[in-house]
Amino acid sequence: MPRVDHAALARLRAILAARPAIEIDAPKLKRAAVLIPLVPNGSGWSMLFSRRSANLAAHSGQIAFPGGGVEAGEPLEAAAVREAHEEVGISSERIELIGRLDDLVTNSGFLVAPFVGIIDERVDYVLQASEVEEVFEVPIEALLNADQPEVRYVAFRGKNYPAYFYRYERHEIWGLTGRILKHFLDFVWRSV
Repeated sequence: MPRVDHAALARLRAILAARPAIEIDAPKLKRAAVLIPLVPNGSGWSMLFSRRSANLAAHSGQIAFPGGGVEAGEPLEAAAVREAHEEVGISSERIELIGRLDDLVTNSGFLVAPFVGIIDERVDYVLQASEVEEVFEVPIEALLNADQPEVRYVAFRGKNYPAYFYRYERHEIWGLTGRILKHFLDFVWRSV
């Protein structure tokens, strides 16, 4: 198992606990939950991302955190953990949820609850081929470079919206995942 910086982990827990997530009451929107998986990498922390399958009707080929729709009566945090298991094969026993970020509303009508979770040891990822093409880890330090993120305007339904674009090797992380990532890095990680 990679060495874990327990002091940094304790600070991360404290930061998340000290700032309760802003929860939006919007019953007409579809609920979704995502997991922001943090993985110890020996010298620090990485985040786990997946590339959505090219054959999906929505957001095909884009980079995402594991997540998806909340089932009727399902707690939000349970949905995030279930989706991580279904999409990339991380069992619930390997995930320790340590906090929640603010709800986000997407342009496509979803209300998304992001949860931060620690993956306690190396996992052999098992991809759900119908939804996920690949998974990869990005060291958090690479996402904190001064040139990250790039802000671009993206057209959606006749309007232009600012979007955060993060690059790592051949990957480009943007859209909802870019918004969640920026929020996490700015309001949580930089305080660790």
